[in-house]
Amino acid sequence: MKTKYTDAILHHLKSDEADKAMTEWLVQQPLIDQPDIFREFKNIVKERLAQRGIHDFDFTEMDDQIAAYEEAILTEKLEEAKVVMAQQELDKQMALVDETVAGVRRYVMDCIINNEENAEAMKELAAKLIASEKEHDIYDANNWKDIL
Repeated sequence: MKTKYTDAILHHLKSDEADKAMTEWLVQQPLIDQPDIFREFKNIVKERLAQRGIHDFDFTEMDDQIAAYEEAILTEKLEEAKVVMAQQELDKQMALVDETVAGVRRYVMDCIINNEENAEAMKELAAKLIASEKEHDIYDANNWKDIL
């Protein structure tokens, strides 16, 4: 059965330096495709052996190695996907934190601006929040401009 790799494999096998040519071509292919390329290579070798009357060659070790390689690739891809998903979740949570902090800041400033019953306590809290922001290098005067 011919696959999308058959012609390329046959081309590289005809090279004077077949091992080198095949290896150089193989590493340029997407990682996820490489086990299929190895399987096609195995089938070509199997056909060539059959043409020479050799039908009892045991490909078990090669099959096992291809399966292990494919499993390692899939595991790596899964781990990469998990990292991306974790980063997306972290970004979402950080956006929520930023939104909450902005809401608290707005509440503190509104209490001060509207001279609410807790305005004095909010002034003290605002001073502590500003000091904390400065200490952590996240202070932006524009965030507090309504009360500064």
